[in-house]
Amino acid sequence: MQIQQRLLVVLAHPDDESFLCGGTIAKMSERGVQITLLCATKGEMGRRMGNPIVTTREALPELRVEELKRACGELGISDLRFLNVRDKTIEFESFDLLAERIVNVIREVQPDALITFHEKYGGHPDHCAIGRAAAFAFLNSGDPNFYPNPVLFPAIKVHSLYFVLWHAFYDEWLKENGPGSVTEVNIAGTLKKKIRALRSHRSQTLAVPELWTNQNPSLPFLKESEYFIKGNSLPNLEETDFFQTIERMG
Repeated sequence: MQIQQRLLVVLAHPDDESFLCGGTIAKMSERGVQITLLCATKGEMGRRMGNPIVTTREALPELRVEELKRACGELGISDLRFLNVRDKTIEFESFDLLAERIVNVIREVQPDALITFHEKYGGHPDHCAIGRAAAFAFLNSGDPNFYPNPVLFPAIKVHSLYFVLWHAFYDEWLKENGPGSVTEVNIAGTLKKKIRALRSHRSQTLAVPELWTNQNPSLPFLKESEYFIKGNSLPNLEETDFFQTIERMG
């Protein structure tokens, strides 16, 4: 009997999952991977409220949560959770407390792989802050002496760590680290699901007309590949799948 693989995605805002790794999430879901999305905020400080405006500043958080739920349905995310940190303030949260909360989720979900932001290449203070905390949690979730709470969930070591690599940072990263440091995932087969997920975030994407008016929009974040920085796998191991290293080890 094959054990179901699990993927934990730790990001900052509603729509991060669709823009950055929607095609990959959908691909993993199609192959039977159980996916948990841990979203740090509800995006209440997002500067977009539709085009034309479809909500108010006060109602925006509730709307963005509903949009995220619809996007999760498109991508096959069955487990959505929030840390309920205020948007644009993650970097000011207690790092230890934030890491502890992520460790608790890791120990409950028991993922085989974790995706988050790189603390340097996140592109936004919230992204970098949640990525730093998630990477720290990844490194320490297997230590029973780290935030011990045996009443809840036992310590567990996650096999693989990956960081989303936004297209704007791709060339810079490769120049500094080489192609062997990146995992490329072909998402041609799930690109339409990614587009539908992005359209679910209506308040944020109405400002991108091509996404709505073109059946096959040509945008930098809608290529047929998504890229991920290898957090702990061998730099020269060619990967096209988050679970290759796990399967080779096991």
